[in-house]
Amino acid sequence: KISLFDMQEMEKDILKRKTDVLVHTAAAVNVDGCEQQPEMAEKLNADVTAQLSELCHEHRIKLVYISTDAVFDGDSKDLYLEGDRTNPINVYGRTKLEGELSVLKYPENLVLRTNIYGINIQEKKSFGEWIYTSLAKGQTLKMFTDIDFSPILTDELAELIYESCRKGLHGLYHACGTGCISKYEFGVKLKEIFNIDSGKIIRTTSDTAAFVARRAKHMGMSNQKLSEELQVKISTPEESIERFYHLVKERGMYGDKDWKQNGIAGI
Repeated sequence: KISLFDMQEMEKDILKRKTDVLVHTAAAVNVDGCEQQPEMAEKLNADVTAQLSELCHEHRIKLVYISTDAVFDGDSKDLYLEGDRTNPINVYGRTKLEGELSVLKYPENLVLRTNIYGINIQEKKSFGEWIYTSLAKGQTLKMFTDIDFSPILTDELAELIYESCRKGLHGLYHACGTGCISKYEFGVKLKEIFNIDSGKIIRTTSDTAAFVARRAKHMGMSNQKLSEELQVKISTPEESIERFYHLVKERGMYGDKDWKQNGIAGI
């Protein structure tokens, strides 16, 4: 394990591994946390990315940068395209966009904007895990009807990254689910597919939340460019939740050996 802030050690390790492609997934992703600690967000999301981009270019290594839908302000009524104007409204989105610009400075690199969920190997839970574990405990969730997004399962994103590198893609693409869904609809669909009898989901709007940072309400992106380039069909949010269900059934949750006893019916 090497600190991302120690570029000398990073360089030694990258060269030792004879790296062909570096997939840069590390970031400060807590939106409110970034707003409260903008210097740390700038350092990790922007500065480290710029240094890695320079390092990879020097050693002829392809850099794949995982970015975010938060580079948009949410004012559009359509799914965002790669060529649409960016206008981040919080520190997180701004610093991730700065990272994009550093990576795209070199034509061989690849930027993938996304919004992920899945089985998290860390203690914190992904959006999908938070929903089903909360419902399994009989909790009531207040979920936003006025915020939509184009979520993709981490497993499917990994497949898209692999295929993108195999086919030599470079530039900017949206690697997200097909279509978009509100946070509320996502929760309701997950409850249905996981066949969870306990807990409930009630409608609310983001205006009721005590956020530190502003949030874009429309985050839906189009993946048409990537889908056509790779000649693959990317899952809709509903199809993605189906796959998530089967993955949880197969693997369980990391750090929870008794996941089968968590009250989720049908697993």
